[in-house]
Amino acid sequence: MTSIDMTRKTPIPPTAHSMPVAVQVLSTLLFGAFGILAVIFAFNASTLGGIIVALVLGWRGGFAPGRWGGGPEMPSAETLMSLAPEADQRSSGNASFDAYRSDTLHRLEEEQTRFENFLGRLRAAKDKSEFDDFLDQRARRVNNLEKSSVEELEEPVRRRS
Repeated sequence: MTSIDMTRKTPIPPTAHSMPVAVQVLSTLLFGAFGILAVIFAFNASTLGGIIVALVLGWRGGFAPGRWGGGPEMPSAETLMSLAPEADQRSSGNASFDAYRSDTLHRLEEEQTRFENFLGRLRAAKDKSEFDDFLDQRARRVNNLEKSSVEELEEPVRRRS
């Protein structure tokens, strides 16, 4: 879990998979033309096929190049915070609400820190218990091997007697 850096004053630069607006507009227009032609040809071939193609293209919502790059559909919290870096210092005009907001944010930050510490301790305890179980199983195997080895060594001596 990471916390949001609210002190950032410069906007985050666009990522490598973002496209210029002109390319997005052109690709949307071309996809629209393709969609209209596809629906016309589908209606010409079969009414049911035309309806299905129209529904699929309408449901899909058009061509959105930004979504194909594997990037997030929604802007990240860091991007949103970079758009209004002064939001954390801005007053709402209500002193009691501002005090409540700052107290709540401080409390949430403390809870996040405590929770991350708890998760760290929980992982360490789980790792320790798994390691202890492994050592116990290994010790049992070694003891069983030693007992069986001692019994095998004593068995020929008993036969001779």
